[in-house]
Amino acid sequence: MAKKNKKDMIKQQSAVDEFTFSANGEQEQAEEKKKGPLVFGRRTPKDLIAVDIDRTGEDYLKVGDKYVRTLMMNGVPTLVQIGWLDQMFNFEGDSDTIIHVHPADTRSALDELTNKITQYQAQLDTEMNKGNIRNITLYQDKVNSLMEQRRALEQNYENLYYVQVGTNIYEDDLDELNKQTLRLENNLKGRRIHVDRMYLTEEDAYKTVLPIGMSFIKDKFRNFNTGALCACFPFYNSELCHKDGVFIGMNLSTMTPIFIDTYDRKVLNNSNVSVFGTAGSGKTFFVSLLTMRSALKGIRSIIIDPEGEYGKIARILGGVTVKLAPGSESGINPLDIDYEDETDDMGQPTGRRFVDVKGKVADVLDLISVLVGEVPAECRNTISAAIQKSFTDKGITSDPASLYEQGSVFDEETGELVTNRKKHMPTLSDVRNNLKLLLDPKSPLFNKLSSIHDALGVYVKGGLYDLFDRETSDDLQGYLNAIVLNFDVNALEQGALRPIAMYVAMTWTWEKIVKKNPKIKKRIICDEAWMLVSKNMAGHEFTATFLENCARRIRKRNGGLLVASQNFSEFAESSQGRAVLTNTTLKIFLKQNSTDIDAVQEAFRLSDGEKSFLLSAKKGSMLIKLNDDDVIATAMPSDFERDLISIARVVEPTKNT
Repeated sequence: MAKKNKKDMIKQQSAVDEFTFSANGEQEQAEEKKKGPLVFGRRTPKDLIAVDIDRTGEDYLKVGDKYVRTLMMNGVPTLVQIGWLDQMFNFEGDSDTIIHVHPADTRSALDELTNKITQYQAQLDTEMNKGNIRNITLYQDKVNSLMEQRRALEQNYENLYYVQVGTNIYEDDLDELNKQTLRLENNLKGRRIHVDRMYLTEEDAYKTVLPIGMSFIKDKFRNFNTGALCACFPFYNSELCHKDGVFIGMNLSTMTPIFIDTYDRKVLNNSNVSVFGTAGSGKTFFVSLLTMRSALKGIRSIIIDPEGEYGKIARILGGVTVKLAPGSESGINPLDIDYEDETDDMGQPTGRRFVDVKGKVADVLDLISVLVGEVPAECRNTISAAIQKSFTDKGITSDPASLYEQGSVFDEETGELVTNRKKHMPTLSDVRNNLKLLLDPKSPLFNKLSSIHDALGVYVKGGLYDLFDRETSDDLQGYLNAIVLNFDVNALEQGALRPIAMYVAMTWTWEKIVKKNPKIKKRIICDEAWMLVSKNMAGHEFTATFLENCARRIRKRNGGLLVASQNFSEFAESSQGRAVLTNTTLKIFLKQNSTDIDAVQEAFRLSDGEKSFLLSAKKGSMLIKLNDDDVIATAMPSDFERDLISIARVVEPTKNT
């Protein structure tokens, strides 16, 4: 056997490589020829199913009904980090991205690095002789970087790879293809990534990006070490698909559906959700969509609606809207108390029922602090005594039976005898009257307590803000089992009564719904939650504390708290707001404005790619953070859902409820 020299072997290897990467189908033709002259050239099933390709464009193809352009990466930043290819992976147009990786021979890589170091060192010496300081620094950095790479290879800390990155962009017409191409090119330039359009080689480039595991373009490979290669892959693209979850949307990177079950304690610690998005981001639409989809799973939603945006979707879903406003038929008594079903540490019912009078006294005391300003510490015992007396006068104790009239009671409205009728609950007027009885002119606290008594005057019957000095309306009792119960407080003054009404509605919901029926899944939705934690709002210390406690405690009641807000910074500035976020498993971010994005990035350690996405996200597009998983997604409403919500937005209610 003749011995081949090294040059012949190299030429032979080159021929093999050329044949492997060839795009002209020579290998297939050779295989067909082997089948015989009667078979070669005949149409095959492959010909019948293959789409037509129009190759008349210089840098694009028309594949079937789609125009396709391929961009191949040609230049990369000096330093690459996790997420540096986000602009490709998260491109909102119709596109495919592929990464070809070929490990390099270590010996050859070392030789190549040595040659490059020698070249740059020679250029560095030349620039030093010229005294060109700018270029001296440039070449010195290159030499140092290459030497570090060589050292890592020699010590087996790193490996070297040949990497190729390409993207196919698909559009229905050529003009839109040109627009989308230019947009992606500009986005990549902003991150110092340079791509080339493949003039006259577009078919080879197109097939290179197809998922067939072969590259037909040989001159677009770049050298990457192990760290740089790892940074190429979208590790943040998690798949979220819980067995009994609610459909949230579609993963924009993988186009797989996202189902999340916030009530599955084997997967998640709690059922709390936070939704943040600037005006016009689709926040209200998404919360409405989530409410609709959750209703299909039997999840009850109680909405605190400060802007009057959810009442109509509640009607569409068969729920009800309660308008809290001066003169409205419906109203809430903040002293309305009910029994609760005791649960163990795992949230399972123990079968015991009791009335938490002490807890209710504390809640009413906090409400009074919100109404009149912070109550001095030395006055709190006296006011608590006045509240406790209001319940004692009604005979209400920790026994659930004490909530009901004993024996038969004549109902003046129906003219019938009624058994087990619930007692009339105490009101703010009762508390104020009892406080007056406890006033002692000789006490050093007399003046302070008298001021509080007088301040409460505007909140009782005959006062300017007597909205909550009443018994809970009968209609609300019938709404306790509604799939959606919406409290509309939009008619109230934003800086004064509105946060108070939100607080009252939430405490009533906790008392009447959350504490009961632990087997039923429920969710409190507090829109524009920043109002309860903002330092500019009166009594924010107490409303914010209640919101925090709700986030901590609702888990045991088989419930979840959803906070939504346009103003992330103001929400996160509060210690209670941060505590709510800490106790929120599912966090959803829609488009953010420039004033909030830095705070969001810092608080949740977002990558630069995620930050960029949130600044330019389209309506309905979102970043989902679930424990350690980050997913870029879109709500993906069906036509039916979109039409239903749109209808809900134009249907006007005929009553207050």
